[in-house]
Amino acid sequence: MKNLENITHEEHTADVAQTPQLKRRRILGAAAGGVGVLLSVQAKTALGTGVCKSPSAMISGNTSPRPGGPQMCSGGRSPGFWRNPQHFSAWQGASPATLKDVDACPTGLGKIGPENIADQGTLVRDIFPSAPVQSHWGLWGVLAFPKDAGINEGDLLWHLIAVYLNSLAFNDYAMTPQQVIDIGETLLTGGVYCPSGMSCGANAMLPADFVAYVSQMYDINADVELQMCKKNP
Repeated sequence: MKNLENITHEEHTADVAQTPQLKRRRILGAAAGGVGVLLSVQAKTALGTGVCKSPSAMISGNTSPRPGGPQMCSGGRSPGFWRNPQHFSAWQGASPATLKDVDACPTGLGKIGPENIADQGTLVRDIFPSAPVQSHWGLWGVLAFPKDAGINEGDLLWHLIAVYLNSLAFNDYAMTPQQVIDIGETLLTGGVYCPSGMSCGANAMLPADFVAYVSQMYDINADVELQMCKKNP
């Protein structure tokens, strides 16, 4: 794919950076089983200093994040963010796994394994029917244990799950949930993605192009404040 590097952080004028939309904060609920502690989770790109693009804007070379839309959008969070059990409260519109026999406030995957999943939550193939995993695997399970699910960390599906969760959690994300599903099904079945109504030619997205595109957007305009769980003394 051509000119993929052009989708990285772009400069914009100071008055754009001061728009109310860019000052929004997301307050997320505390995890169960402990005391909530307010923690600001900052993006690698400070709020309002980067520009992300929708697939159509990126492929067409349009300088606006979304043609006809707001001047800024969110690049969302990475798979590593979404698989952290401390971030389950950030999930919107999809359910993470229910865990059993784990510490009340796990700080990461630690000693957690597939055997600790009591309920898979939202199933991968309910979102991406062509996903190359068995039907019982949930979104969180594949993010947390990709090899057990039959894929590798960094594969297309691993990123698609994070992108789908981003599209649900961030109203200003670069793609809508339906766009993510459509892109995923196209790429998972061996096709190349070109937005409807466009003639992409050599710029149509292959799976590797899509992974590079979304990976470079992670954390742009995606600062959050989490109510982190903390064990009782």
